[in-house]
Amino acid sequence: MKNQDLLEVFGKLFTHDQAFVFYRLPKSNTVYCFFQNDSTLNLTTDLKIDGFVMSRFYDPLPTPYISNKNRLEFEFNPIAKHSRATYSGDLSEDKSTFIQIVNKTKSAIDSGILKKLVVARDARINEAVDSLNMFTNLLILYPNAMVYYWHHPKAETWIGATPELLFLTHSERLTTMALAATLPYNDEEEYHWGDKEKTEQGWVRDTLLKDLKNLFPKVEVKCSETFAQRAGNLVHLCNTLTVDSPSFNALELIKKLHPTPAVGGVPLEEGMQFLTKNENLDRGYYAGFLGPVSKELKIDLFVNLRCAQILKEGLLLYVGAGITSDSDPENEWEETQNKTKTLLAAL
Repeated sequence: MKNQDLLEVFGKLFTHDQAFVFYRLPKSNTVYCFFQNDSTLNLTTDLKIDGFVMSRFYDPLPTPYISNKNRLEFEFNPIAKHSRATYSGDLSEDKSTFIQIVNKTKSAIDSGILKKLVVARDARINEAVDSLNMFTNLLILYPNAMVYYWHHPKAETWIGATPELLFLTHSERLTTMALAATLPYNDEEEYHWGDKEKTEQGWVRDTLLKDLKNLFPKVEVKCSETFAQRAGNLVHLCNTLTVDSPSFNALELIKKLHPTPAVGGVPLEEGMQFLTKNENLDRGYYAGFLGPVSKELKIDLFVNLRCAQILKEGLLLYVGAGITSDSDPENEWEETQNKTKTLLAAL
Protein backbone atom coordinates (compact mmCIF):
# COMPACT_ATOMS: atom_id res chain seq x y z
CA MET A 1 0.00 0.00 0.00
CA LYS A 2 1.17 3.52 -0.75
CA ASN A 3 1.23 6.84 1.07
CA GLN A 4 -2.38 7.69 0.24
CA ASP A 5 -3.57 4.32 1.54
CA LEU A 6 -1.76 4.97 4.83
CA LEU A 7 -3.47 8.34 5.19
CA GLU A 8 -6.89 6.83 4.50
CA VAL A 9 -6.47 3.92 6.93
CA PHE A 10 -5.12 6.22 9.64
CA GLY A 11 -8.12 8.51 9.23
CA LYS A 12 -10.62 5.63 9.47
CA LEU A 13 -9.01 4.07 12.54
CA PHE A 14 -8.70 7.44 14.23
CA THR A 15 -12.44 8.06 14.10
CA HIS A 16 -13.40 4.69 15.65
CA ASP A 17 -13.19 3.50 19.25
CA GLN A 18 -10.52 0.88 18.64
CA ALA A 19 -6.86 0.33 19.51
CA PHE A 20 -4.16 0.64 16.86
CA VAL A 21 -0.48 1.37 16.34
CA PHE A 22 1.53 2.56 13.34
CA TYR A 23 5.31 2.18 13.41
CA ARG A 24 8.39 2.23 11.21
CA LEU A 25 11.72 0.71 12.19
CA PRO A 26 14.94 2.69 11.63
CA LYS A 27 16.35 2.86 8.10
CA SER A 28 13.21 1.40 6.55
CA ASN A 29 10.44 2.70 4.29
CA THR A 30 7.90 0.15 5.51
CA VAL A 31 5.23 1.36 7.91
CA TYR A 32 3.33 -1.35 9.78
CA CYS A 33 -0.11 -1.06 11.31
CA PHE A 34 -1.58 -3.42 13.92
CA PHE A 35 -5.16 -2.80 14.96
CA GLN A 36 -7.93 -4.25 17.07
CA ASN A 37 -11.61 -4.28 16.20
CA ASP A 38 -12.48 -3.06 19.68
CA SER A 39 -11.03 -1.24 22.70
CA THR A 40 -10.11 -4.29 24.81
CA LEU A 41 -6.94 -3.73 26.85
CA ASN A 42 -4.70 -6.76 26.34
CA LEU A 43 -1.76 -7.28 28.72
CA THR A 44 1.29 -9.55 28.69
CA THR A 45 3.52 -10.48 31.62
CA ASP A 46 6.21 -12.38 29.67
CA LEU A 47 6.23 -10.96 26.10
CA LYS A 48 5.30 -14.36 24.65
CA ILE A 49 2.92 -12.72 22.21
CA ASP A 50 2.73 -11.60 18.61
CA GLY A 51 2.13 -7.88 18.61
CA PHE A 52 3.34 -4.42 19.61
CA VAL A 53 4.05 -3.75 23.29
CA MET A 54 3.91 -0.36 25.00
CA SER A 55 5.39 -0.31 28.50
CA ARG A 56 5.38 2.35 31.20
CA PHE A 57 8.64 3.46 32.85
CA TYR A 58 7.53 2.46 36.34
CA ASP A 59 5.91 -0.97 36.77
CA PRO A 60 6.67 -2.03 33.19
CA LEU A 61 5.01 -5.45 33.44
CA PRO A 62 2.36 -6.46 32.70
CA THR A 63 2.47 -4.27 29.62
CA PRO A 64 -0.32 -3.39 27.16
CA TYR A 65 0.01 -4.77 23.67
CA ILE A 66 -1.86 -4.70 20.37
CA SER A 67 -1.92 -8.04 18.56
CA ASN A 68 -0.65 -8.30 14.99
CA LYS A 69 -3.63 -10.49 14.05
CA ASN A 70 -4.95 -7.53 12.04
CA ARG A 71 -1.87 -6.28 10.20
CA LEU A 72 -1.25 -3.89 7.31
CA GLU A 73 1.94 -2.76 5.57
CA PHE A 74 2.61 0.47 3.71
CA GLU A 75 5.60 1.60 1.69
CA PHE A 76 6.00 5.20 2.77
CA ASN A 77 8.17 7.22 0.42
CA PRO A 78 8.63 10.90 1.33
CA ILE A 79 7.25 13.08 -1.44
CA ALA A 80 9.07 16.22 -0.41
CA LYS A 81 11.83 17.17 1.98
CA HIS A 82 10.43 18.60 5.18
CA SER A 83 12.07 21.71 6.57
CA ARG A 84 12.95 21.68 10.27
CA ALA A 85 10.83 24.67 11.16
CA THR A 86 10.84 26.13 14.64
CA TYR A 87 7.58 25.85 16.55
CA SER A 88 6.24 29.35 17.10
CA GLY A 89 3.37 28.60 19.48
CA ASP A 90 3.27 28.76 23.28
CA LEU A 91 5.10 26.11 25.27
CA SER A 92 4.34 25.78 29.00
CA GLU A 93 7.53 24.88 30.89
CA ASP A 94 8.80 25.06 34.46
CA LYS A 95 12.49 25.95 34.37
CA SER A 96 12.89 26.73 38.07
CA THR A 97 11.62 23.32 39.19
CA PHE A 98 13.96 21.57 36.75
CA ILE A 99 16.96 23.60 37.92
CA GLN A 100 16.09 22.72 41.52
CA ILE A 101 16.07 18.99 40.90
CA VAL A 102 19.34 19.21 38.95
CA ASN A 103 20.97 20.92 41.93
CA LYS A 104 19.43 18.38 44.31
CA THR A 105 20.75 15.57 42.13
CA LYS A 106 24.23 17.08 42.12
CA SER A 107 24.14 17.22 45.92
CA ALA A 108 23.25 13.51 46.02
CA ILE A 109 26.14 12.79 43.66
CA ASP A 110 28.55 14.86 45.75
CA SER A 111 27.49 12.92 48.85
CA GLY A 112 28.32 9.62 47.14
CA ILE A 113 24.75 8.31 46.88
CA LEU A 114 24.75 8.47 43.07
CA LYS A 115 27.23 8.64 40.21
CA LYS A 116 24.79 9.64 37.48
CA LEU A 117 21.06 10.23 37.21
CA VAL A 118 18.70 11.11 34.38
CA VAL A 119 16.10 13.65 35.46
CA ALA A 120 13.07 14.36 33.31
CA ARG A 121 10.56 17.13 32.82
CA ASP A 122 7.56 17.81 30.64
CA ALA A 123 6.49 20.67 28.40
CA ARG A 124 2.93 21.33 27.34
CA ILE A 125 1.40 22.69 24.16
CA ASN A 126 -2.08 23.97 24.88
CA GLU A 127 -3.56 23.63 21.43
CA ALA A 128 -4.84 20.68 19.43
CA VAL A 129 -2.38 19.03 17.06
CA ASP A 130 -2.89 17.32 13.72
CA SER A 131 -1.87 13.76 14.66
CA LEU A 132 -1.59 12.39 11.14
CA ASN A 133 0.41 15.36 9.88
CA MET A 134 2.76 15.12 12.84
CA PHE A 135 3.28 11.38 12.37
CA THR A 136 4.05 11.65 8.66
CA ASN A 137 6.40 14.57 9.29
CA LEU A 138 8.30 12.46 11.85
CA LEU A 139 8.63 9.70 9.25
CA ILE A 140 10.20 12.18 6.85
CA LEU A 141 12.40 14.01 9.34
CA TYR A 142 13.90 11.04 11.20
CA PRO A 143 14.68 8.10 8.89
CA ASN A 144 17.11 6.62 11.46
CA ALA A 145 14.63 6.61 14.34
CA MET A 146 11.90 4.26 15.45
CA VAL A 147 8.84 6.37 14.61
CA TYR A 148 5.46 5.34 16.03
CA TYR A 149 1.91 6.43 16.76
CA TRP A 150 0.11 4.43 19.47
CA HIS A 151 -3.57 4.90 20.23
CA HIS A 152 -5.54 2.90 22.76
CA PRO A 153 -8.84 4.11 24.24
CA LYS A 154 -7.79 2.52 27.56
CA ALA A 155 -4.02 3.15 27.42
CA GLU A 156 -3.56 6.71 26.11
CA THR A 157 -2.29 8.12 22.82
CA TRP A 158 1.46 8.62 22.28
CA ILE A 159 3.74 9.61 19.43
CA GLY A 160 7.50 9.59 19.10
CA ALA A 161 10.73 9.22 17.14
CA THR A 162 13.18 7.45 19.41
CA PRO A 163 16.88 6.94 18.59
CA GLU A 164 17.61 4.41 21.34
CA LEU A 165 17.46 0.64 20.99
CA LEU A 166 16.72 -1.31 24.18
CA PHE A 167 17.52 -4.60 22.48
CA LEU A 168 16.68 -6.67 19.44
CA THR A 169 16.96 -10.41 18.87
CA HIS A 170 17.35 -11.56 15.28
CA SER A 171 18.83 -14.82 13.94
CA GLU A 172 20.28 -15.95 17.29
CA ARG A 173 21.96 -12.59 17.91
CA LEU A 174 21.16 -10.06 20.60
CA THR A 175 21.99 -6.42 19.85
CA THR A 176 21.73 -3.50 22.21
CA MET A 177 23.32 -0.06 22.58
CA ALA A 178 24.77 2.24 25.19
CA LEU A 179 23.62 5.74 24.25
CA ALA A 180 24.40 8.80 26.34
CA ALA A 181 25.73 12.37 26.25
CA THR A 182 24.27 15.00 23.94
CA LEU A 183 25.53 17.76 21.65
CA PRO A 184 23.74 19.67 18.88
CA TYR A 185 24.31 18.28 15.40
CA ASN A 186 26.43 20.38 13.02
CA ASP A 187 27.01 20.06 9.28
CA GLU A 188 30.78 19.69 9.74
CA GLU A 189 30.16 16.74 12.07
CA GLU A 190 32.99 17.82 14.32
CA TYR A 191 32.22 17.44 18.01
CA HIS A 192 34.19 18.32 21.11
CA TRP A 193 33.10 15.93 23.82
CA GLY A 194 34.01 17.11 27.30
CA ASP A 195 34.85 15.06 30.37
CA LYS A 196 31.24 15.23 31.52
CA GLU A 197 29.93 13.61 28.32
CA LYS A 198 32.68 10.98 28.15
CA THR A 199 32.22 10.02 31.80
CA GLU A 200 28.44 9.79 31.43
CA GLN A 201 28.74 7.56 28.37
CA GLY A 202 31.40 5.40 30.05
CA TRP A 203 29.15 4.61 33.01
CA VAL A 204 26.25 3.66 30.74
CA ARG A 205 28.47 1.42 28.59
CA ASP A 206 30.23 -0.26 31.51
CA THR A 207 26.99 -0.91 33.40
CA LEU A 208 25.38 -2.44 30.33
CA LEU A 209 28.47 -4.54 29.63
CA LYS A 210 28.45 -5.85 33.20
CA ASP A 211 24.74 -6.71 33.04
CA LEU A 212 25.16 -8.63 29.78
CA LYS A 213 28.15 -10.57 31.10
CA ASN A 214 26.07 -11.59 34.12
CA LEU A 215 23.25 -12.74 31.83
CA PHE A 216 25.58 -14.58 29.46
CA PRO A 217 28.56 -15.82 31.53
CA LYS A 218 29.55 -18.45 28.98
CA VAL A 219 29.14 -16.33 25.85
CA GLU A 220 31.36 -13.51 24.61
CA VAL A 221 29.86 -10.04 24.77
CA LYS A 222 31.23 -7.86 21.99
CA CYS A 223 31.38 -4.09 22.38
CA SER A 224 32.12 -1.66 19.55
CA GLU A 225 34.33 1.39 19.78
CA THR A 226 32.55 4.56 20.89
CA PHE A 227 31.13 6.56 18.00
CA ALA A 228 28.89 9.58 17.44
CA GLN A 229 25.29 8.65 16.67
CA ARG A 230 23.10 11.27 15.06
CA ALA A 231 19.50 11.59 16.24
CA GLY A 232 17.85 14.37 14.23
CA ASN A 233 19.11 17.73 15.48
CA LEU A 234 21.25 16.04 18.17
CA VAL A 235 24.26 13.74 18.41
CA HIS A 236 25.02 11.20 21.14
CA LEU A 237 27.95 9.00 22.09
CA CYS A 238 27.16 5.36 21.40
CA ASN A 239 28.48 1.80 21.67
CA THR A 240 26.85 -1.22 20.05
CA LEU A 241 26.95 -4.46 22.05
CA THR A 242 26.18 -7.92 20.67
CA VAL A 243 25.79 -11.45 22.00
CA ASP A 244 25.49 -14.59 19.87
CA SER A 245 23.34 -17.27 21.53
CA PRO A 246 20.88 -19.95 20.31
CA SER A 247 18.11 -18.65 22.60
CA PHE A 248 17.10 -15.63 24.66
CA ASN A 249 14.69 -15.17 27.53
CA ALA A 250 12.85 -11.92 26.84
CA LEU A 251 11.57 -11.60 30.41
CA GLU A 252 15.09 -11.94 31.87
CA LEU A 253 16.39 -9.37 29.40
CA ILE A 254 13.66 -6.89 30.33
CA LYS A 255 14.26 -7.30 34.05
CA LYS A 256 18.00 -6.82 33.59
CA LEU A 257 18.12 -4.09 30.94
CA HIS A 258 15.13 -1.89 31.82
CA PRO A 259 15.54 0.84 32.81
CA THR A 260 18.90 1.38 31.17
CA PRO A 261 21.42 3.71 32.85
CA ALA A 262 20.72 6.08 29.95
CA VAL A 263 17.22 6.78 31.33
CA GLY A 264 17.66 5.84 34.99
CA GLY A 265 20.72 6.14 37.16
CA VAL A 266 24.03 4.68 38.30
CA PRO A 267 23.69 2.81 40.59
CA LEU A 268 20.22 1.82 39.40
CA GLU A 269 18.40 1.02 42.65
CA GLU A 270 19.53 4.19 44.40
CA GLY A 271 18.71 6.19 41.28
CA MET A 272 15.16 4.84 41.07
CA GLN A 273 14.59 5.56 44.76
CA PHE A 274 15.81 9.13 44.29
CA LEU A 275 13.55 9.68 41.27
CA THR A 276 10.50 8.29 43.04
CA LYS A 277 11.07 10.61 45.98
CA ASN A 278 12.23 13.77 44.21
CA GLU A 279 11.31 13.99 40.54
CA ASN A 280 7.61 14.64 41.18
CA LEU A 281 6.72 13.62 37.62
CA ASP A 282 4.57 10.80 36.31
CA ARG A 283 6.72 9.66 33.40
CA GLY A 284 3.90 7.52 32.03
CA TYR A 285 5.21 5.74 28.93
CA TYR A 286 8.20 8.08 28.64
CA ALA A 287 11.45 6.08 28.95
CA GLY A 288 9.50 2.83 28.99
CA PHE A 289 10.02 0.30 26.21
CA LEU A 290 8.00 -0.31 23.06
CA GLY A 291 8.11 -2.24 19.82
CA PRO A 292 7.08 -5.36 17.90
CA VAL A 293 7.49 -8.81 19.45
CA SER A 294 7.12 -12.20 17.79
CA LYS A 295 7.11 -14.83 20.57
CA GLU A 296 10.74 -14.22 21.52
CA LEU A 297 11.93 -15.28 18.05
CA LYS A 298 12.17 -11.74 16.69
CA ILE A 299 12.06 -8.76 19.01
CA ASP A 300 12.68 -5.06 18.29
CA LEU A 301 12.35 -3.06 21.49
CA PHE A 302 13.23 0.61 21.83
CA VAL A 303 13.44 3.06 24.72
CA ASN A 304 10.57 5.53 24.44
CA LEU A 305 12.45 8.83 24.06
CA ARG A 306 11.67 11.98 22.02
CA CYS A 307 8.02 11.28 22.66
CA ALA A 308 4.79 12.97 23.71
CA GLN A 309 1.35 12.11 24.97
CA ILE A 310 -1.36 13.45 22.70
CA LEU A 311 -4.22 15.04 24.61
CA LYS A 312 -7.54 16.38 23.39
CA GLU A 313 -6.44 19.89 24.28
CA GLY A 314 -2.79 19.63 23.24
CA LEU A 315 0.48 17.80 23.58
CA LEU A 316 2.58 16.80 26.60
CA LEU A 317 6.25 16.37 25.65
CA TYR A 318 8.78 14.54 27.82
CA VAL A 319 12.53 15.15 27.83
CA GLY A 320 15.42 14.36 30.15
CA ALA A 321 19.08 15.06 30.82
CA GLY A 322 21.89 12.99 32.32
CA ILE A 323 23.27 14.63 35.47
CA THR A 324 26.81 14.06 36.76
CA SER A 325 29.05 15.95 39.18
CA ASP A 326 30.24 18.10 36.25
CA SER A 327 26.74 19.13 35.13
CA ASP A 328 25.89 22.79 34.78
CA PRO A 329 22.15 23.31 35.45
CA GLU A 330 21.77 25.94 32.71
CA ASN A 331 23.45 23.66 30.18
CA GLU A 332 21.22 20.75 31.20
CA TRP A 333 18.15 22.96 30.72
CA GLU A 334 19.42 23.90 27.28
CA GLU A 335 19.91 20.22 26.45
CA THR A 336 16.29 19.47 27.26
CA GLN A 337 15.25 22.48 25.19
CA ASN A 338 17.12 21.03 22.21
CA LYS A 339 15.43 17.66 22.74
CA THR A 340 11.95 19.19 22.56
CA LYS A 341 12.80 20.37 19.04
CA THR A 342 12.72 16.78 17.78
CA LEU A 343 8.93 16.70 18.03
CA LEU A 344 8.30 20.42 17.68
CA ALA A 345 9.88 20.32 14.22
CA ALA A 346 7.11 17.95 13.10
CA LEU A 347 4.21 20.24 14.04
